[in-house]
Amino acid sequence: MLQSRNNLTENTLTEPCNQNCSFCFINYSDVLSLNPLFKGLNNNEIGLLIRDVHHQVKALHKNDILAVEGDSLDHLIIILEGSVVGDMMDFEGNILRIEKIEAGNTIASAFIFGESAKLPVTITAVENTRLLFIQKDDLLALFTKNKIFLRNYLDIISDRARFLRKKIRLLGLNSIKGKIAFYLLEIVKKSGSLKIILPHTQNELSEMFGVARPSVGRAFRELHKEGSIMAQGKNIVILDKNKLSGFLKAG
Repeated sequence: MLQSRNNLTENTLTEPCNQNCSFCFINYSDVLSLNPLFKGLNNNEIGLLIRDVHHQVKALHKNDILAVEGDSLDHLIIILEGSVVGDMMDFEGNILRIEKIEAGNTIASAFIFGESAKLPVTITAVENTRLLFIQKDDLLALFTKNKIFLRNYLDIISDRARFLRKKIRLLGLNSIKGKIAFYLLEIVKKSGSLKIILPHTQNELSEMFGVARPSVGRAFRELHKEGSIMAQGKNIVILDKNKLSGFLKAG
């Protein structure tokens, strides 16, 4: 399917009408309150923060490309409605799905500052999506104005660094079983349970791992037969963590 590029630099942004604009306070206050950036702030405090800086709204249609890998990034971007995906091309020309980002989260917040503020991924809308833009200078003003907002932003950057470190380790594993083992063990570590309901489909996992979908299904079946896991659809029970860990060393 052909994709249309809806670039950051195009003059298609909708300006807020005035300081009493109902955008932040009525239509999107709930989704903004769920954003980690505003943790510890109530809806009124969030509205007052955003009202006092220049903010813009942009709509994307499904399959619109917001920006491509290597583009400059000089805005904080918050997803208000819909979702986007971040894809990266490897050295062999394969498209790797880095992550899907849902409404209530920010896009590439760790790459706004620095000597080379370039996007590491191509960002595409997977459904009709609305985004809130705050320019870098205004973002700095928010840091100065509210320490809670600043602390939350630093927490997000730290979390993104940990996420990217795990992603690099995952992509560095050569075997599909190693990738699946790493994926499952990370879920176990986070949930504290050996019983898992997979949060991704096999098609989504194939995009995350950069492999063909049939290979993912085959690897799950082999892990089941070998006794490492018990798999029934999306329901997984980890039977032998040591066996799974062994695939990380071998992969």
